[in-house]
Amino acid sequence: MAKKIWSARSCLSDHLSVAASIPKIYDAYVGCNAVPPAVNEAVMVTVNSVNDCPYCAGLHGELARMAGVDNAQKIMSAGSASEAASLATKESCAAVSYARGFAERGGRGAREDDEFAKIVSSYGAGKASSIRALCWFLLWGSLGGNTINAFVFGRLCGKPQANSSFLFELVFFLWYGLLFGVIAVLNAMLKYMPKVPGFVSASIGFVLTTCASIWILPVAIISILTSPCRRAGGAGIDGHEPLLAS
Repeated sequence: MAKKIWSARSCLSDHLSVAASIPKIYDAYVGCNAVPPAVNEAVMVTVNSVNDCPYCAGLHGELARMAGVDNAQKIMSAGSASEAASLATKESCAAVSYARGFAERGGRGAREDDEFAKIVSSYGAGKASSIRALCWFLLWGSLGGNTINAFVFGRLCGKPQANSSFLFELVFFLWYGLLFGVIAVLNAMLKYMPKVPGFVSASIGFVLTTCASIWILPVAIISILTSPCRRAGGAGIDGHEPLLAS
């Protein structure tokens, strides 16, 4: 299945959404509405099951193992929401089902509010908002990682994606290449880590969120500043230009 990557317009739109979710991402790890680490990482690997970013698979596959998610690899290979949910624990089942749909919808669309209401009934409004924020965090990572790879292993190898922009991919790589390179190194290191207590998983999530925010927030500011120009130029559903498939 073709992997989705960002265009310039969809990148800016999604960065605004994930930046707005950062306070709730922190809340999901260490706040009053913290999500248990095993549920947290089950959500992450589920979102990645739709667009299969290798950086996210490596990072959250290992973090899920460390948090005690027994079927992490199988969840990432699931072909549907029902299959992913069948592999989840009772505690994470509703969150996994929502996360799979969220990734398929790109966090938008007419069904999003209805599906979110279902996890509110399962976890309460606070934890449900934390779960949705985690979905945005992983969606950002998967689209970002695949956009990096589309440039490095696609365009630079003479196989650019149709309708993609060399300038956008170059700027994106120059901005995010270091971050995803560090993630690749971290992935290799985490393979040697054992299962850890919940507070360690939460602390790792806190650090990852802080590091990612350094790159996310400036792009979100650019999104705000260029919003009038993007609206004038037109966009897809909900002001969001369709993603490109690599």
